[in-house]
Parts: sequence; C-alpha cells; structure tokens
Amino acid sequence: MNQFLNSFIMLSLSFLFLAFGISSCIPPDVKETAETQFFDLKGFLDNQITSLEKLEKQGITIIKKTVLQGQKSEQTLKKIDWKDEFAFFYSSDINTPQLRDRYKIEKTPQKWIFKTEEENLIVKQMEILFEKENDDSFENVKEILIVQKDKNKLYENNRTLIIKVKKGSIESYSIKGSENVILNERQEFLVEGIIK
Repeated sequence: MNQFLNSFIMLSLSFLFLAFGISSCIPPDVKETAETQFFDLKGFLDNQITSLEKLEKQGITIIKKTVLQGQKSEQTLKKIDWKDEFAFFYSSDINTPQLRDRYKIEKTPQKWIFKTEEENLIVKQMEILFEKENDDSFENVKEILIVQKDKNKLYENNRTLIIKVKKGSIESYSIKGSENVILNERQEFLVEGIIK
C-alpha cells in the first residue's frame, strides 16, 4: 500500500508540474490579439464552483474514485476544494489572446471543436457539446472533452479530461491517462468524481 501511496504522490507532483508547465508553453514572441472565438473554460468553471459550493451546504455527496496501476480507492466526501480539484481543467484553458491563431476551430449549432498539431502546445483538442442548438451559454453546456499530450525525449504524458453536465450543473468529471518516463514503468491512472 505504501508503494501505491508513493506512486500517487509522484503522480500528483507530476500534475502540479504540468499545470505550471502549460502556462509556460506559450512562446513569448506571440503578440496579444483582440477577442478570441474560444470557449471561456475558466469562466465556466468559476460559475460551476459557485453553484457547487451552494449545493454543498444543501448536502450533496461527492464520490471520488482513483485508479493507479490497477490499485483502486474510493472516497465519499461532503465538501471538497473545487479550485484544487479542477486545477487540471483550469490549466487547460486555451481562451487567451496568445493562442488565437494556434487552433483550428470547427463550430456547428451544438458542438465546438478546437484542434492543434503544434508540438509545444499541450492541449491538443477541446470539444464543447451543447444541449440545445445555437445556445453557447454556460447553462447549455452538456459535455467538455479535453485531450492533452506532452512529449519530449525524457517522458510522454497523455490525458483525456471530461466534464459531464446535467441541467446546468456538473454531474461528473474525470481525468484518465498515462505517464511514460524513460527508465521507469509506464503509469496509467484514472481520477473520477461523481456528484450526487
């Protein structure tokens, strides 16, 4: 069990390293531009946290599941630090002037897709699915999917982040992926939260 705990701590430290790393991956020579066509992920998360903190006072339950190298754990919580819990999602926000021309944008009445092939950008794809057509409000979001890839000569990290929303409130979120560091065993992990 100690080995599992040590592995989990190392994985958590890797998450923190990535969160700081993503913000430093924007080249300094990219000039700021005007309004972007991106989805305001930070604004969405801030809005959800405000709602979740109110729901906590009403007695919601958060079931948090973790799987690391086949070892499973589960916790039932009544309160959680949502800013910390969604740190990976916050660090995936691409709604910045510096990134305006770095992503290919595809929009339909119910789905927005942002993609890039640039190696130095960790967020490779983001998809926003809306419940109703032609309504891009936070309340109409149905699902958010983010694909990340971070690779160099020493390591390769792949992650898929998903938020599922029901009636305007997050009902579940997950981070699934793998970490492959040179000379170390490949680590696979899953963190999932279900809100009831």
